[in-house]
Amino acid sequence: MNINPSDLQGLNTREVILELIAEVTKSGEEMDEKDTRGAKTTDLKLYIIDSKEDIQGQFAEAGLDVAEDESTKQAARDFFREIVIEEERVSENITFLGVSYPRYDRTDEVIVIDRGDALWFLSTELKDWLEDTVEKVIKYLPQLERVYLSPDDLEDSMRNIVDSEIAGFTAEYHSQHRDRDATLQFHGAETGDIRKAENTFSATPTRIEFNQRNSPATAIQGSGSNDGFFKLESVRKDSEGKAADTLLATSNEFVARDSEKFEVDADTSWKLLEPGFIVDEYTSIELHDPERDEAENLDQELEEEIFSKNRYRYGRWGENTFFVYDKNHEEVFELGVESNELVLHARETTTGHSLRAFCRILLDGFDSTYSVRMKETRVKAQ
Repeated sequence: MNINPSDLQGLNTREVILELIAEVTKSGEEMDEKDTRGAKTTDLKLYIIDSKEDIQGQFAEAGLDVAEDESTKQAARDFFREIVIEEERVSENITFLGVSYPRYDRTDEVIVIDRGDALWFLSTELKDWLEDTVEKVIKYLPQLERVYLSPDDLEDSMRNIVDSEIAGFTAEYHSQHRDRDATLQFHGAETGDIRKAENTFSATPTRIEFNQRNSPATAIQGSGSNDGFFKLESVRKDSEGKAADTLLATSNEFVARDSEKFEVDADTSWKLLEPGFIVDEYTSIELHDPERDEAENLDQELEEEIFSKNRYRYGRWGENTFFVYDKNHEEVFELGVESNELVLHARETTTGHSLRAFCRILLDGFDSTYSVRMKETRVKAQ
C-alpha cells in the first residue's frame, strides 16, 4: 500500500477510509473509459471479522501460539512458522499489520480497525497476494471468524445501497438431493435476474456487484460477498465521501445481519422465576426448507460429508442428535436432525464462531438450498 503508519496518526475511522479510497479514485475520463470490471487495477478490500478475543496488537503472539500447538492442523502450524508478522499500533483501535512471506520476498500490508462489534481488515494490496498472507492469518487464528450472510441477507444489504443498481452477481447451487452443481455469473444484470436464477436453477447469490451513481454518471463500482468481504473497485473523483459512507453503512449492515443469526445472547444461564421454577436459556439456529421434502439418510450424509473431516469430533445421542466438538474454536454445540431440517443448539461454552463456521461449511460445501434463521428458546423446568 502507498500508506505509512505515520500517515494515519490522529485520524478517525472515516478519515482512514478516505486515505485508502484516494488509492482507487479515478478522474471522470478514466471512469468513462472503464468499460469492464475486474481488470488488474488497484481496489480497496475490506474483510469484516468477528473476534472472540481482543488480539489487537497481539497478532504475532497469537500466530506463535498456533505454531507451537501440536493439536492444531499442520497447515496452520506450517504457515505461522514460515511467515513474519509485524504490527505497529497507530491508535487505541487502529494498528498497521504487515505479513511477510520470505519465499515471496514481499510484505503484504493491512490496516486493522477495532470497530467494537467487529474487526475491519482494510488493504489495497492485490487479492492474489492477500490470499496467501492476510487471508490465511484470518483463517488460521482461532480467535477470528469472518462474518457470514445468507443469500437473502446479502441481496437485501446490497439493494439497500443508496443510488445504486445491481451490475452483476455470482450465484451457486449444490444439493445432496440432486447430482448436479451450478455456478452462474451475470454481468450487466437487470432487475429480476437474481430471482430468475433462484427460480430457474435454485442458485442463490454469493457475490453481488453494484454501480452507484451521482446523476447519470457512474460514481462508484464495488461488490460484496457473503463471506464478509466488501470491495470498492473504482471511485470517481469528488465522490470519495459518498464511497466512504457506502462502505461504512454497508459493512455495518453486514455485521448487524450476521449478529442476528449467530450472536449467542443466552449461554445456558439459569434464572429463578418463582418458587420451584427456573429457566434454561439457550440459542438455536434452524437450517430449514431445503430443496427436498424428506431426507431419510441425512444423519449419514452429515457423518460422511462434514463430520468425517478433521475439523470435528462428534458423538451420537439417540437417533437424531449429534454432540459436536469444533477443534478449531474448541467449542461444543448440539445438532438435532428433524426430518430434512437441522437445528443447532448453543451449549455452555458455545459462541457464534462455531455455529457460524458450521453453517458456512454446510451451505458452501454440502447443500446450498438451506435457509438460516435464529431463535432463542426458554424451557421451564421444576
